[in-house]
Amino acid sequence: MSEISAEQINKLYGYMKNNMSINKFMKKFEISRRELDGILLACSVYGKDIEIVPNQEGKLVFKKKTKQVLYHLNKQNIHDGKLINNKICVVSDTHFGSIHNQLHLLNRIYKECYHRGINIVLHVGDMVDGNYPNRPENPRQQFLHGFDEQAGYVVDMYPRVNGITTYYILGSHDETHYKNGQATLSEWIPRCRKDMKYLGQDTGEININGVKIVLDHPGGGCAQSLSYKPQKRIEVLESQHKPKILLIGHYHKSYAFTYRNVQCVLVPSLCDKTQFQQKQGLSNALGAYFLDIYSDYRGNIQYFEPEEILFKKEDIWDEVGKDKNKVNKLVIK
Repeated sequence: MSEISAEQINKLYGYMKNNMSINKFMKKFEISRRELDGILLACSVYGKDIEIVPNQEGKLVFKKKTKQVLYHLNKQNIHDGKLINNKICVVSDTHFGSIHNQLHLLNRIYKECYHRGINIVLHVGDMVDGNYPNRPENPRQQFLHGFDEQAGYVVDMYPRVNGITTYYILGSHDETHYKNGQATLSEWIPRCRKDMKYLGQDTGEININGVKIVLDHPGGGCAQSLSYKPQKRIEVLESQHKPKILLIGHYHKSYAFTYRNVQCVLVPSLCDKTQFQQKQGLSNALGAYFLDIYSDYRGNIQYFEPEEILFKKEDIWDEVGKDKNKVNKLVIK
């Protein structure tokens, strides 16, 4: 088979079912066992873990690794009234101002939050596309230039839904405005939008009903194994400073796993693949996460389910930077 894209991986992974015979899958797609092993390796790189195991009849079948984390409680008794339930949404890397930003998909996420009764959304950085004077190609990759245009777009166009508060950190793209002119979204946006709260540059912390959550926007590229850098991040944390949940932006990847009793989520972007990513051969996951959390009165998580929402190619608008004439701002009162 030729090189597999992230979109193809999502489709192949969706077709694979628990206890499905691998022979059925190979026959369906006319591939060899060696090619199947390559697909499974690619799946693991994209954070979709699946293995081949024998069933009771000795036939080789697929077994997906669930993303649900269940401790000593059964799902049937998490509603016994002794636990606190928090439902939150997590988004990242909207890159407002880029011709590739996908405001209409962010609007869809917030509409879903409204219908689910979610009142907290966490944004894990790179809200805007920033200003890079040292990149000559940057202006033609943007439809909004400079701090005023990009910050104004956030104030005017970021979804405004009654009852929902957005807590956000700033990433490296946001910080370029400060480096170039000491203008920062940390002060400007909360003054104009009372429903948006600033938590910090690069990292921030929020406590929701006793559950400590850290938002992190690191630098550098992503390792081939999606869990490698997050694991290293968690390993350097002292026990008393470890969060219950670590949310990581920047990488434009989607993956959820547990390490050292920390629930870690790599949050996908809401910006289509850029020219830079295309040149570097980097994948780009487009979506968000809904987190269903049950914790005790001390903030210890007893049940955690990260629901991955990934958008498909047909959902994406090409060069959506022209969307100022196409996308209406979402306001739900």
